[in-house]
Order: sequence, then structure tokens, then C-alpha cells
Amino acid sequence: MEKTCRRLFALVSFCLFGVAGAGAETGVTADRIVIGQTGVFTGPVADPALQYRAGAQLYFDEINVKGGIAGRRIKLVSYDDKFDPKLAAENTKKLLEEDKVFALFGYIGTGATAASIPQITQHRIPVIGVLSGSDGLRDPKLNLIFHTRASYGAETGKMVEQLTTTGVGSIAVVYQDDPFGKAGLKSAQGAFAKYKIKPVIEAPIDMGKLDALSSTTEQIAKTRPGAIIMITAGKASTAFIRAYLKTGERPQFFGVSVLSAKALIADIGNDAHGIVIAQVVPSPFRSSYPVSREFIAAAKKVDSKDVTYNSLEGYISAKVFVEALRRAGKDLTRGKLIASLETMSNYDLGGFVVDYSGGKRIGSNFVDLSIISKSGEFLH
Repeated sequence: MEKTCRRLFALVSFCLFGVAGAGAETGVTADRIVIGQTGVFTGPVADPALQYRAGAQLYFDEINVKGGIAGRRIKLVSYDDKFDPKLAAENTKKLLEEDKVFALFGYIGTGATAASIPQITQHRIPVIGVLSGSDGLRDPKLNLIFHTRASYGAETGKMVEQLTTTGVGSIAVVYQDDPFGKAGLKSAQGAFAKYKIKPVIEAPIDMGKLDALSSTTEQIAKTRPGAIIMITAGKASTAFIRAYLKTGERPQFFGVSVLSAKALIADIGNDAHGIVIAQVVPSPFRSSYPVSREFIAAAKKVDSKDVTYNSLEGYISAKVFVEALRRAGKDLTRGKLIASLETMSNYDLGGFVVDYSGGKRIGSNFVDLSIISKSGEFLH
């Protein structure tokens, strides 16, 4: 009789588990939430992506050590797309169909995200945090993508405003000849139009020829720009600056936020002095921002060396995602996650505010300009 009862109990438990399992949301189990990411983690423009992922993982690890959200730990599955949009789309398919992730997080790059949009739309899966300022990715129709950073339009607008205010009217633009660079160029053109001026030249950089930029730099130098706005990242930035300085000219260099200052200082040393970089998060080096203090403390706790603007951006994006999970409740679904994100109205993470109210998908318009000092530190 006792044996029969045990068998009956096991059968009932199995049936209940089967029913519960059948109704569970994709990527969500009793003790885990699986999320996915594709990005450029190798090659000449990998630095910002690696730092962004490190910052996000730092926060996820903090949450997981404390038991996760509603008892569920967060697992981030990342794939390297080598800055190839086609491979990024394949990675997205793998994340959705094989890994069966609950949500997409921290997508790296304009091309990777754009190439994945058809699948994102098909699966109705939310994307939280994209390391791209492309205005094209901020089309209101793309309402599954929740941005945690300002656009390249906001960044370049701040640069053009600063330059025109200080009397610099001769401005050149150099951009990577790829989806990221072209998106940034389009944003810059909008900023120039707003101030009713035109760049003296718009020059593309061939990413396959970073060791042979002399013809490009000489062409730009002939226009005698007072400033150059660089829509570049990683090694492309350092290669261009190094090549341009060989012309004997030293204009003001302005870079967008995905330009890795860490790599820049490491590669060109003292020549980095005076370069201005747009930042879309508060300084990770200033204790006046509560979120920066929190980030620095977390990094010190695990002896992390990834204390950069890009890693703080990843940390902030992870905080936004985790807060959305908390608000969504224990019975987690993609629909509830989206709804919980939409409840974030002027949500203050510690000196950095995110607002998705009223159907907005651009959570922040924060832009600051930082200058690299002679000591390799940032001035504001």
C-alpha cells in the first residue's frame, strides 16, 4: 500500500511538473533566467564590447551571489560575431532557437542589431541595452528595443554645439566605412544641419587598411580643419590619429562614446592629451555620482580592472534589466518584462535617470564631453 502511494505521488508530481513546464516562459526555469547577446569580442574594434560585457557581468554576478531575482540566477550567453552582421544574425538565430533565451541583452553594434531585427520581430523578444547610438535603431516602430544610452545624434550634436560656441567652424568628419560608421555619419549630418553648417570633408576609413591611411589623412589635412569628429572605435581610432599626426597638423580630435579611451591612451600615450570624447554615462571616476561609487566598489570587491565608461554603461544596462525583472514579478513572461520596463518613469539609478514612460524607448539622453589630460585622466 505504501509503495503504491509513493508511485501515485510520483505520478501526480510528474504530471504537475509537466503542466507547469509546458506553461513556463522560454528561457525561464525555477532557478535560472537565460539571456543572450551577440557582439564583436575579437578584432580591432573589440575593446568597447569587452568592457561593456565585463561591466554587465559584474552586476549580474552581484545579483546572483545574493540569490538572483525571485530565486532565479541570471545567465548571460554571449557569442562573438567578429563585427560581421551576417554572423550576428546567425548568432541571434542560435540564441533564439537553440539556447531558447528569455530576452536579448547588451547587443553590440549597429550592424549586428540591425541584422537581427527580423528575428527579434518574429519572436517578439525584447532587447535591453544596445551598444550603439544609431538613430536608425531608434525608429519608434522598433518598439522591442529599449535603449539605455543617448544616440549618436545627441553625441555629435553636443560636439557641434561646443565647437560652434567656441568659434570653430571648420570641422571635418571621419567615419568607419561600415554600418556603425555610416549610421554615425548620418547622425552627424543631422547635427550639422541643425546648426546650419557643413563639414569641410566627410572621409571614410577602410577597416581593412588601417595600416595605410596616409592618403585619407592627407586629403583631410588639405582642408585645414580646426576640429575632426571621429566616428570610429577601437584600433580604427588610434590608427587614424597616429596617421593624421604625421601630417604635421594637430586639430582638436572629438570621438564618439564607443571610442575606447582605455585603448587610446595605451596605444598613443601622450598624443592622447586633449582629445575630447563624448560620454553617455556619468564618469566612473567621480564619486559625486552614486552609481559611479557603487560601480567602483563592486569592481574593487572582485579586483576588476575594467573601470571604464563602457564598462559602467554595461553595469547600468544590467541594473535597468534587473530592475525590470523585479517589477515583472515571480511569474515572469516576456510580456510582463516589456510592461515593467514601460513603468520606468524617471527611474534614478544614482545620478543617471532612465525614462520609458509614454511609450518611449530611448531611456536616456545623457551626454557629457570629457577631455583626456596629460596624465591620461579625464577632465570635464
